[in-house]
Amino acid sequence: MSLAEFIRVDGYKITDIFKHLDQGYVLIALAPVCVGPESLACHRCGTQLGKQVSRHRVKLKYLPIFSYQAFLVAWRRKGHCPRCKKIRSERLDFMSEASPHLTKAYERILEDLTEIAPVSGVAEISGEDDSTLWRIDYRRMQRLLNLYKIPEVTHISVDEVYVRSKGKKGETRNDRFFTIITDMKSRKVIWVTDSRRKEGLDAFYKKIGPKACSKIQVVAQDQHEDYRSSTKQHCKNATIVYDKFHVIKSFNKALDEARKFIIKICDIPNRRAKKLKGKFKYILTMRDSKRTEAERMSLQEAIEENKLFLSLELIKEALIQVFCQPSVKEAGDIFIKLGKWIYEAGVPPLKTWFEHLNSRWEHVAAYYLAPTTSALSEGINNVIKMVKRRAFGYRNMDYFKLKIMQVCGYLRSRVLESQPSRT
Repeated sequence: MSLAEFIRVDGYKITDIFKHLDQGYVLIALAPVCVGPESLACHRCGTQLGKQVSRHRVKLKYLPIFSYQAFLVAWRRKGHCPRCKKIRSERLDFMSEASPHLTKAYERILEDLTEIAPVSGVAEISGEDDSTLWRIDYRRMQRLLNLYKIPEVTHISVDEVYVRSKGKKGETRNDRFFTIITDMKSRKVIWVTDSRRKEGLDAFYKKIGPKACSKIQVVAQDQHEDYRSSTKQHCKNATIVYDKFHVIKSFNKALDEARKFIIKICDIPNRRAKKLKGKFKYILTMRDSKRTEAERMSLQEAIEENKLFLSLELIKEALIQVFCQPSVKEAGDIFIKLGKWIYEAGVPPLKTWFEHLNSRWEHVAAYYLAPTTSALSEGINNVIKMVKRRAFGYRNMDYFKLKIMQVCGYLRSRVLESQPSRT
């Protein structure tokens, strides 16, 4: 059985095979089966070209044959295109649209590799140019996006991820984020929108439509007000849950501000004030059960220095107990007691935190009706940051969004290319 029997190119026949095994490659010469003018089609618009006026030889990288590189060599004809009104090269169906030096068969291999490895890594293995592989990867994900349909969901998690440090003219910090929407049941990212403004989440809800929005039962999120107002507007039946992770995270931030406030207003000598900075801020936010003996001693010294630190410790432990109660009523009782202690302490950062959360208590209480959190989104955010670091950042934000959906979601060829196109 000859080598030619293994290589099939529609519309072309193999005329010769040149083996340069000592140099590590094989050349496969092709000729079109039909040579008449009716076989010439413009590579830009597809219009039939006029009479052939010239030709040039092309050399396209093909699938490797064992350890040897293989190239297809053919004459590419030229003719006048009546639509483009200029001389155009003919369309070669086996030529990659991303690069004039690759075949579609070889392009598919590179596409599969870029789906599981960074472009830079695939470039190093294949020897192809980074920019060529970037175009191949980008074009494929755009093609898959046309096949993608957002699945119907009932429980979603909404969170933001910081994507770029420099904004464009007229942008605010909110525009430097992506909003990540995750299906909590499948644990997959289902959509990514620009910014963490209300308009960003609005775009997702409008895309899936009112019918799909009505089926959403639970939305887990942080305390970002724009997310809350968007969900209340579009998902009337959804329960908004301020999850435990973000509530404690926001409290720890307020607790650290309270520590700084106490150091500032109290006349504490510099030598002792140094002990209340640095590592101490992490000791203060720890659960007492996780502290070492040395860390407990450090906290005790701070309490002896100023009794307000004892109040902060009691308030922090009370907040942890809020999420450990068997019912909403018991959790609410502890939350009210916690508020009284905060007002008695009189530390502004904690008062501001409590007043905001107290006005949104219904979303904290929803944790007991729908015990879920956005911890899944936090885990996915770590994966997204890894993808960003692996690529040393992204300049094209549309490409970055598609990459997130590829790595963390359904935008994969095995899932989508077997499905019919969307209407």
